[in-house]
Amino acid sequence: MNNSVNIFSVKGMTCDGCAQTIKTKLELESEISKADISYSSTKLIIHSSKKYKTEELNKIIESVGNYTFGIEKNVNSLTSLFLYFRTYKPIFISLSFVVILSIISSFNEAFNIKDFLRFFMGYFFIIFSFLKLHNVRQFSISFSNYDPITKKIPNFGLIYPFIELILGTLFLLNFFTLLINFATIVILLPQTYGIYNKLMKKEKILCACLGTSFEIPLSKLTIIENLTMCSMATIMIVIFFNSSL
Repeated sequence: MNNSVNIFSVKGMTCDGCAQTIKTKLELESEISKADISYSSTKLIIHSSKKYKTEELNKIIESVGNYTFGIEKNVNSLTSLFLYFRTYKPIFISLSFVVILSIISSFNEAFNIKDFLRFFMGYFFIIFSFLKLHNVRQFSISFSNYDPITKKIPNFGLIYPFIELILGTLFLLNFFTLLINFATIVILLPQTYGIYNKLMKKEKILCACLGTSFEIPLSKLTIIENLTMCSMATIMIVIFFNSSL
């Protein structure tokens, strides 16, 4: 699914409530994943799976008020990248901390890829689990929207942040290496499958990877995160068995 980002000017708004009305109406469209609109700047930024023309947008919102959209402005690659980063900034910042801490921790006399993978997975689980622990019950509700295990076992969502915390601690301590790598794959693969299904159905739900403190749309970025972790776990398992030979 190709994402398009376009900017429009908006006329007819008289308050922040107007902006919220337009946003709500537009996000009911299956092709629109997110609509950012500001009364103060009179600008609308649409993230969608198709490129909308002003005529199409005007027709969509004609039932909610006397609003009109101005000439569209296609966003260039650099601006599109900036807007994408702004939307998922909390995730990128968290991952940056994970990478920096992993690089620092994995240097002894020389860089060690095995230690880097272990530290990356450890810091990833610990940092992301802390954010989930801020409101475990609300996280569990949000997580159940796409995690197959939590759908079948509701209480799994309540203990999931603690599972991540334990896994992260064991990775950093280098304990039970084989077990924790298999556990990583077992909990992340079903979750990834659930996310993929939601994206294919174009359902608009929030990602719970950072808990519920941030309103981040569920996207392919979470799939990439999970598959990266599963790949690292697989590499660690291969290294474990090779070193045992």
